Amino acid sequence: MMEDVGLKVWVLAPGHWQYLLINAAIGIGIAADAVIATIGRFKRFETVRDALTWAAAIGFTHTVFPMIGLIGLWYAASSFPSLKAGIYGAGFLAMVWFINDVVRDIAGLDNDDDDDEIDDNDFFYQFLAKHSRFWAAVWAVSIDALVTGPGKTAATAQWSQAQVLGSFPLVGLVVFGLVMLSAWPAIILRRYWQDQKFDNPRGLARFTAVGSWVELSIFMYFAYLAISEMILALGVEPIMSEFLIAGAFTVATTALLLAALGDRVWATQLQEATDLLQS
Repeated sequence: MMEDVGLKVWVLAPGHWQYLLINAAIGIGIAADAVIATIGRFKRFETVRDALTWAAAIGFTHTVFPMIGLIGLWYAASSFPSLKAGIYGAGFLAMVWFINDVVRDIAGLDNDDDDDEIDDNDFFYQFLAKHSRFWAAVWAVSIDALVTGPGKTAATAQWSQAQVLGSFPLVGLVVFGLVMLSAWPAIILRRYWQDQKFDNPRGLARFTAVGSWVELSIFMYFAYLAISEMILALGVEPIMSEFLIAGAFTVATTALLLAALGDRVWATQLQEATDLLQS
C-alpha cells in the first residue's frame, strides 16, 4: 500500500507527469510506422511465430536505433553547453528531413522507381539480402528510425542523467508493447483474408492514414521543440513554455497539411490497401 502511495506521489509531482508523457509520446512516435508496417505485412505471417518474430525484430530496432542518437547527442549537449544550439538545430533538420520523407510517402509523391533505386544502392540492404531476406526487410523498415533519435534530443534538454537513462526502458517498453500488440490484429487479418472474409480495403486504409497522421504530428512536435530549445540555448527567453509553443505550432501545421494533402493521403492509402488485398 505504501509503495502504491509513493508511486502515485511521484507521478503527480511537478515535472514527473510531463516526463512520463514525453517518453510515451517518443515511444508512440517511434512505434507508429513499425505498427503500420506490421499490419501491412499481414499476408506474410503464416504462423503466430512469424508475426511475433517480425514484431520483436522491428520493436528491437525501433528502440535501439533512435536511442543511440538520443543518448549520444544528449551527452554532447550536456557536456559542451556551447554546442547546444547547434545540436538542437541539427535535430530540427533531422526531423524536417524525416517529416518530408513521411509526407511524400503517405501522399504518394514519391516515384516507385526512385524507391527501387534507393534499395539497389543501399549496400547494407544488399548485404543483408544475400544472407537473410527477413533481416533485409527489417532493415528497410527500420532505417528511418536512425534519424529520429537526434530529432528528439531537445526533449531531454531539462532532464538529469538519471532521467535520460531511465527513458531508455520506458520508451522501449512502449515501443515493444505497441509493436508486439500489432502482431495480433495482423494475424487476425490474415485469417480473415484466407477465409475471404476481408476484402474491404477502406478499414485498412483508414488505419494506415490515421496512424500516419499521428506519427507526423508527434514528429512535428519534436521538430518545433528542437527549434524552441535552440532559441533558448541562444539566450532568447520565450513568452511562454517551449512545450506550449511546440504544441501550438504542431496543431497549426497539422491542420494545414490535412487541408492541403488530406484527400490525397486518403486516396493513396486506399489504393495501397486495395493493391495489398488483391496481390
